[in-house]
Amino acid sequence: MNKGWKQLKKNTERFHSSRDVLYEIEQTIAELEIYLKTNPEDEIAMIQYQQFLDKRKGFRLLWAEAYEQLSLREMQA
Repeated sequence: MNKGWKQLKKNTERFHSSRDVLYEIEQTIAELEIYLKTNPEDEIAMIQYQQFLDKRKGFRLLWAEAYEQLSLREMQA
């Protein structure tokens, strides 16, 4: 397998694994939202909810940045 195909395969695997991570984050946020509707006084759950919101935001920024870099490399090729 040549170098280009190896890189394409590696990028595809990373894309799918990062989609899985984002899905897990989204699921956890949804579960915490449901829980917090019935237990709004739970401070630990509220802190965890905020942490996951921050994690999702950071993950999306990282993902967007990686996509931009990939697009630039593709345009240079």
